[in-house]
Amino acid sequence: MSNHHSQFVFGTKSETLTKLQPLLTQAKILPILYFSEGDWRRDSAQVLNSIHVFSPENDLIIRSSAKNEDGHENSMAGAFLSCLNVSVNDEAGLISAIEQVIDSFSDFSQTDNQILVQPMLTDINMSGVLMTHDLERGAPYYIINYDDESGLTDTITGGIGIQKTVLIYRETELEKVHSPRIRSLLKACAELENICGNVPLDIEFAINQSGIVYIFQVRQITLFNTWHPVTERRVVRTLKHVVEFIQQIMKRKSGIYGEKTILGVMPDWNPAEIIGTTPRPLASSLYRYLITQSTWRESRAAMGYFHPKNEELMLMIDHHPYIDVRNSFNSFLPNNLSSNIKEKLLNGWITRLDKFPELHDKVEFEVVQTCMNFTFEHDFENRYKDLLSEREFKEYHTSIHSLTLDALLMQDSGSLCQASMMIDELAVVQVSRVLSPTPELSVVRDLLVSCRDKGTYPFSILARHAFIAESLLRSAVERGALSVERLQTFKQSIHTITTDLAEEYGEVCDGSRKNTEFLDRFGHLRPGTYDITSLRYDERNDLFTGSVQKTILDDNCTFKLHPSERESLQLLLKEAGFPIEVENLIEYMRKAIMGREYAKFVFTRDLSDALAVLTQWGGKVGLSREDLSYLDITLLLDTLTNPLLDDIDRVLLNNVEKAKRDCEQARSLKLGHLISNPDGIYVIPLHRSVANFVTVETVESDVVVLDLGTPATMDLSNKIVCIENADPGYDWLFTKGIAGLITQYGGTNSHMAIRCVEFAIPAAIGCGEQLFSRIVKSQKLILNCRDKKIELM
Repeated sequence: MSNHHSQFVFGTKSETLTKLQPLLTQAKILPILYFSEGDWRRDSAQVLNSIHVFSPENDLIIRSSAKNEDGHENSMAGAFLSCLNVSVNDEAGLISAIEQVIDSFSDFSQTDNQILVQPMLTDINMSGVLMTHDLERGAPYYIINYDDESGLTDTITGGIGIQKTVLIYRETELEKVHSPRIRSLLKACAELENICGNVPLDIEFAINQSGIVYIFQVRQITLFNTWHPVTERRVVRTLKHVVEFIQQIMKRKSGIYGEKTILGVMPDWNPAEIIGTTPRPLASSLYRYLITQSTWRESRAAMGYFHPKNEELMLMIDHHPYIDVRNSFNSFLPNNLSSNIKEKLLNGWITRLDKFPELHDKVEFEVVQTCMNFTFEHDFENRYKDLLSEREFKEYHTSIHSLTLDALLMQDSGSLCQASMMIDELAVVQVSRVLSPTPELSVVRDLLVSCRDKGTYPFSILARHAFIAESLLRSAVERGALSVERLQTFKQSIHTITTDLAEEYGEVCDGSRKNTEFLDRFGHLRPGTYDITSLRYDERNDLFTGSVQKTILDDNCTFKLHPSERESLQLLLKEAGFPIEVENLIEYMRKAIMGREYAKFVFTRDLSDALAVLTQWGGKVGLSREDLSYLDITLLLDTLTNPLLDDIDRVLLNNVEKAKRDCEQARSLKLGHLISNPDGIYVIPLHRSVANFVTVETVESDVVVLDLGTPATMDLSNKIVCIENADPGYDWLFTKGIAGLITQYGGTNSHMAIRCVEFAIPAAIGCGEQLFSRIVKSQKLILNCRDKKIELM
């Protein structure tokens, strides 16, 4: 494109729009009238008279066009008022609207501030804001925040209503953009960039029902002076390699089923929730070592699922962790199924997730049927009609039935009892373990091997049993054998390790228990389980200084089945062909849910101790926690057999510096929550996550945002608390009398979802990036769990 308008000079909102109006061919600017505050003060009658040029058919919008609103150095976007739907013929309404806009200038009052008048645009199909670059780092993406549901023009700028986001790499060919609306918007944008001299722009727009793009505002992005000049070049270079990698990973693989794969940040073991979307190398390499390298599949194989040997669950694309969904889904196939059925199921599951990307954090309840439950046939028919022949379905049904029955009878190699026994044995070892006073990497290695083989392996088995329990419970509710409220009561009656933590924490704070006793048992917990920079409870000096609310624990919550519930459940068990009594089923569910929580508590002690020893070792060789967080654990452990033969700090600090640069640059690469084909690298819809709501309560309260470093002294009483990752190390929250909890990431069965059920705390778990970013900016909100709504105030 030529740069023939490179001398374009931006003025106020009104002046810029007036200059652009005759130059646009790909978009329109509505008729404009503007005047200054001085003009209004001198001769308001004359101004009112000039407004009558507008047709009385259309109402008007009266907007600010302040001198400092769109300045070169700073943007005051959103600081001033707009009055909508003002009638041309209503003189009093016009005067009131103009005065209100002028009043909004009060802090920046000057007589040459302008007021802009335009007709209101009706028949709106879509409206929003387009940035021609990522604001934070200048990465080369068009970032479009839009609303195509409300028919209003100001929901995005006003921070209300429905918001969707799509990111489009700047060099993407238009044919890769499937939406005609977005295509016409990008054409309009390209023309504006050309006219304005190819500077970064912030554009407010709307598209009407006929597909015509209207421009409401164009301003320079003021932050571009702070962007690193090579960001754009690096993203361009990286994307080429990312696309090649994705083309490779999508191909058929020998030894596993499925024509293609999908990559996601949340399906199966949820890395986004546990380690974050751009974790540092130590956290991601520990997660790989302990879980996603082999533990995930070996534990499932022990329970009778198919074993995708040698496959890993997680991939790292430029420091962004992704689950390889094909590998994950392979490990949910019953092992003794015939190959052709495995292939059909795998492709059916992948196709469903591709078609309904919003299910990415609910795959085990909405996509893959990993066990037999009381709605199995009905769900399969609804989701996968005609996928299998009658004979094939019967074989699938038989094999998943047998796998589930083995689990319920607690007898096979992957049984609940055996996994619980392994965890109990590890807990005994931990109590008697004395860590060497001289910190060595060999101790770190031994702790991590123990954590993997005796901790995360049985934990993975227990987690699978807890999923089976949850699936049975939900299907019992769907079939009417239990009500939602009774399910809640059952879950609240389960006394887990977190219940102990909350009770004992309260006792320390009221003086009836020594803090050393509490720390002996719970001191290893930290808010970022895999994050060495996050302090353990026993490393913090603020843990017992805040106020504690003891009211949240309902010690009297017991659960006894009503005779009618018992009868209904027994009928369901008989219908499903499970020759067990209801009491055995309830016992299994209790054990599975408690076992998973306890196992998590136990294995994290080995991990936390390993990080504590690593921190001490780092101190000895001259590496801080921060430095260590940038080193891959395998690089460190390899030095035990392949010594560095140089000053350790010198060699490793070089690695740290490189990793820091890489991590910083990786943040400029924008990737979606799900990638289902190579084009998904260029056009990235940020799918709206459907939050997982807990309880049926509604609370209205102030919002408090926590991070890893938030002191426990902060007053959280009756506040709605927001955290990005639903990590077990935040369990101290439940002693603070919080009114509600909201997390950005987290599945329907994640740690915090379970905790909130246990303590009957209203919660929205996993509400997604877009909604969470708006929630954390709001002062107050209504969390309505019954209607599954979050209303910002």
